Amino acid sequence: MFQLNKKTLTIGISSIVVLIFMSSVALASDFRFGKQFENHTYVGPFNISDKKNEQAKSKLVSDFSELQSKLEVNLIYQDIQFSLPPETISFNIDMSLANANSGEDNPIIASVSHDGLKTVLSQELPSIQFSEDAVKSVAAGVEKELQTGIMPRNVHITDYLANEIPNEVVASAEYNIDMISPALSKAINALNGVIIQPYASFSMMELLTSEEVGPLTDEEMTLLSSILYTAVLQTNFEIDERNISASLSSNIQQGFEAAMNQTLGLDFQFTNPNKTEFTMHTAWSAGAIRLSIEGMPLYYKYEPSTTNIETYKPRIVRQYSSFVDDGQVTVSQDGKEGIEAIVKRTLSIDGQIVDTEDISEDFYAPINRIEIHPLSKGNTSVTDSTDSENTTLPQNGEAAAADVEPGNINSEEIESSDSNNSNNINGSQNSDTEDGTVHEESTEEEINYDKSGLPISGK
Repeated sequence: MFQLNKKTLTIGISSIVVLIFMSSVALASDFRFGKQFENHTYVGPFNISDKKNEQAKSKLVSDFSELQSKLEVNLIYQDIQFSLPPETISFNIDMSLANANSGEDNPIIASVSHDGLKTVLSQELPSIQFSEDAVKSVAAGVEKELQTGIMPRNVHITDYLANEIPNEVVASAEYNIDMISPALSKAINALNGVIIQPYASFSMMELLTSEEVGPLTDEEMTLLSSILYTAVLQTNFEIDERNISASLSSNIQQGFEAAMNQTLGLDFQFTNPNKTEFTMHTAWSAGAIRLSIEGMPLYYKYEPSTTNIETYKPRIVRQYSSFVDDGQVTVSQDGKEGIEAIVKRTLSIDGQIVDTEDISEDFYAPINRIEIHPLSKGNTSVTDSTDSENTTLPQNGEAAAADVEPGNINSEEIESSDSNNSNNINGSQNSDTEDGTVHEESTEEEINYDKSGLPISGK
């Protein structure tokens, strides 16, 4: 009986393996140097179909040379973009062909100089310390992006940094408030930990009207939105919707209100334009609501501020009525100064301002102070602005007069709650300047009559 020993068997198997390998090499060599690439064979955007290896190589030499001359690779880090010099990139023709599969779309094999990339990163982003692993990771990312050969290429280097750059607080805001309602406390907790995804929009109305928060007043929603708006202005987030109310609350800083109104559908919305996510943190303690935004640090420092504040004094409108006792004055509406606040924002690097942006011009009209005085004989004559003639009103309890002290710049008329007939009164104009600019100006005023038939001043 025929029997093979182990040595003979081993030699036989080894010979078969060698023969198979040599045959594969011969076939590959024959394909590369003898046969053509099949139809629809591409290296990047370059067609090498129906070409032999040497012909394909000659074509790629020309194609890659043209590609090198048009090379445009933009590196993006958060809110800054800069170019990678073409000399830091080279294309490997031989390896691109060696890895090409006939009849398929194949990648371009490119290489990025680690030293060159490190130099560029250190020059453009001096505040960030890139480790050798980080540079290698970014280089590999650029090489991957270059495989298509389509220009320009925008490479977000944050995609390849992983945990190389730790998160930090990029914006914060704090508003003082002594007490908060249970609903506002829930809203603060609901906002805490919210993640703003890359390229995602955020709606304050959507969050604050969710079931987990509960009913809030418009004033409470406005307060919380204004705190968030103050912080958002310290980032490169894009404001999609922001409103102001008719009158500014004393709890909110001038120029930084983001009014909310559920009935009118007034919302505060913004979008994160970065490739990285950010997390909001909120808390109420020691009489203050604190909010911060945490994420990968931005390149620029954003500092919003009110550059100009003008105030407008309210008018004092005197109304006269027989229902007010002699010597008494009733205030039916407290006055409030009007405000105009201009907000700008500076962008700086290492304390050096590189740009200034206009953010907003907020105007709040003054609210007139309305006083009701007792009717007296000395207040029975008014001047009609239409014909400039004096008109004497009856003094038997059926008439009253009104005076107006000049105040704000509004040329609107002043309206009382009950009105039937009216006469106009011309006023005078003057101006005064204090810390902010204070404007005073009177406007025409009408006389209206109360329910008893007595005229009272009005709009």
